[in-house]
Amino acid sequence: MSQFNWIEENLWPVGPMRDIWMIVDAARDRAVFRLLLECGLEYSCLYSGFLPPALEIAAPYLVQLEYQDRYTRRFLEQGWGNSWGVLVKCDVRLDKLRRHLRQLLVVRDPRGNRLVFRYYDPRVLRVYLPTCNTEELRAFFGPIQCFWTEGEASSMREFRFDGGNLAQRTLHALSQRGLASSGIGQNATPGWVEARPRNAILAIRPEQLRIFSLVEAEKFEEWMLTHLNKFFPAQCQAAGESQVRKIIRSGIERAADHRMTSKREVCKYIDLMFVFGRDFDEDNRYPWASEILAAEATPEQKIQKMQDAAQRHLRQLQA
Repeated sequence: MSQFNWIEENLWPVGPMRDIWMIVDAARDRAVFRLLLECGLEYSCLYSGFLPPALEIAAPYLVQLEYQDRYTRRFLEQGWGNSWGVLVKCDVRLDKLRRHLRQLLVVRDPRGNRLVFRYYDPRVLRVYLPTCNTEELRAFFGPIQCFWTEGEASSMREFRFDGGNLAQRTLHALSQRGLASSGIGQNATPGWVEARPRNAILAIRPEQLRIFSLVEAEKFEEWMLTHLNKFFPAQCQAAGESQVRKIIRSGIERAADHRMTSKREVCKYIDLMFVFGRDFDEDNRYPWASEILAAEATPEQKIQKMQDAAQRHLRQLQA
């Protein structure tokens, strides 16, 4: 049984039904928006009003999947394992489901700030739902019967709101029907930015923020691993993946000690570690590093100054 056939069997166990949807994140891959334009499936953007082109091609979209449809197959085959989005079972009209999903885009943090919540990232949803309490689950599910996300090792995670609890199970492609129960759990950044939408029906609690910070760290580590293999292939090959991951984690911590926490700042800091060594910021051979870090400046200004100084240093060595 192919992976697509296995997924299809779990989505449509009794044949054609018009109750399966996919929330896709066009920001994940340019192929998502191209596929939306090509497909004959019904879809709608979760953002409202006029969107500039740059936002239109990076927005989340709700797509109604069709049984044994070739474009449905392309969404599943190309998106599965690449975090394109999450699958939903819901037997209401597109406009009603879209209205509910739009309400979930905005949450409040513990300080009352409104944030856009990228719950349609499967890496976020599968750690968020198990932290929810009954009221949070009721608000999040609304008319939705089931969410599915990609899981570990070609598995599928299924989440249902059942009797006030979160029922979850893991579906494995290798078994006859793909079923392996993981039990029932009960309780209540990740992909989010400051919000423009006005309403927020969910509040994110401090313990949820801590969990999401771990998710973001894992996502950044994977992105950084790809980045380093692209720009420092020889060093990565010589060190091995396990050692490169240790360097990335060390770089995140050391950059944070210097108040560098944005993706751009941390990436540049780790790049410098790869060129000059893990302890370059304390190495007497590179006095410019400690001098810049000790000076009064913003983290963004410091990392830019260090990058400029590093380039001058390398030019002097080559002269």
